[in-house]
Formats: sequence, structure tokens, C-alpha cells
Amino acid sequence: MIEELDGDPEPVPWRPPHRLLVALGGAAVAAAIVAALLVRGPVVPEPLALPSDVTDVELTTFPDWLANEPPAASLRAPVAIRATRGLASVEGVPTVTWTERGIAYRFISATRDVPDLVRIASLLR
Repeated sequence: MIEELDGDPEPVPWRPPHRLLVALGGAAVAAAIVAALLVRGPVVPEPLALPSDVTDVELTTFPDWLANEPPAASLRAPVAIRATRGLASVEGVPTVTWTERGIAYRFISATRDVPDLVRIASLLR
């Protein structure tokens, strides 16, 4: 059934439901905190550094929670490295990768072999 109205109805002033606003405000603050943590990520300790006399090894570090891609196909050999396990290349440029205390490490060297890279990794401080 459709009723026809004569003229415009009297506007009703809008009043926000205060309890709902408080609840939504609290939820918005909680959502903002969670979003800030997700964007910033967890706290990551300082990465280890190469000794100053090692110049022919490239060391790359980044937070391991950013490592969302599988390792390169050449990284197939498991290696014991710094009291943990890592992967080493079996072909191509000698490369060693591992994660430690929330940081992903990658060593690459055109002049050194994998056992030498593992030895140098033990020198990181």
C-alpha cells in the first residue's frame, strides 16, 4: 500500500546514538593500533655486520617477515651455519642464506666457495 503525503514531512533532527559512537570509537582506535603494527611490523634487532677486512663478500639483510618468496632454485643444499640451518647454492655464484633472530641473511661472493662463506658467517658480530 502506498500513501501519498501532502507536502514534505517534518524533518526529524538526527542525534547520534552515544553508546554506539563510543563503541565504534574504541573499535576504531583498536583498528588503528593493529594497522600501525601491521604496517610497521615487529621490532627487529640490529643485523650482524661483516668484519671490516672481508671485502669480497656481499651481505644482504632484511626482516625475515618480509621474506615471502621461495628461495632461488639453485639454493638446494642445507648447511649448518651459526648454530642454525641455512641453504647454499649448488650451482652458479656461491650463495648462502639463513635466518637468525628475526633477520634473513644472504651471502654472495664471486671469489669464495660455500664452505668459506659459512666460515665467514661465524665471524659476524
